[in-house]
Amino acid sequence: MNNVEKPWYKRWQVWLGIIVALGLLGKILPEPPQEKSEAKEVVKESETQQDKNKKSEIKEDEKVQKESETTKDKESKKKPVEIKPLTKEEVLNKFTIDPDIDPYIDGQFLFDASRKDTADYYALADTDRYRNANVIFKDSQIARVKFIPLNDVKAEDIFIEFGITDKPRKLGGMAGAYEVALIPMYWSQNIERYPFELD
Repeated sequence: MNNVEKPWYKRWQVWLGIIVALGLLGKILPEPPQEKSEAKEVVKESETQQDKNKKSEIKEDEKVQKESETTKDKESKKKPVEIKPLTKEEVLNKFTIDPDIDPYIDGQFLFDASRKDTADYYALADTDRYRNANVIFKDSQIARVKFIPLNDVKAEDIFIEFGITDKPRKLGGMAGAYEVALIPMYWSQNIERYPFELD
């Protein structure tokens, strides 16, 4: 046999050792700077995307909140404001009493069918919007309001000032008086005598 020794690069053990050594070096050596910056850019891009997603979610939440507030505002605007008839005290504070006509407190009223009742009667001073106005109160609540509107003012608008939204009745005659009786017994057609007619 020929005992010739193979050159070092032809021995498989040498190649195996070199491969193992390179593998170990690859594991213990740090990554090249370029690869790290690429990895950081990938991380930054994903963080930026997450930030954008969060911002868009926040904007969506704000938008939904604004829309719900706008809807609530619209709903509250759509709901009619509840109008309540003024009390005696509120009417006397808001309107001027006619100084020439004395009020009748607990004045006697005579109605058809021989009925009687007591209530407060006040005449209001004339204005540029109405004249011959009077208010009857029963237990400090409006029983009836009556007046003649002037200068093309709508009777309904004046009644709203008293907190009355009921449809007014126009009384017969040339004067064009309107009235609303919140207590039906106090419609003009039912009253036969007022307190000032019984003095």
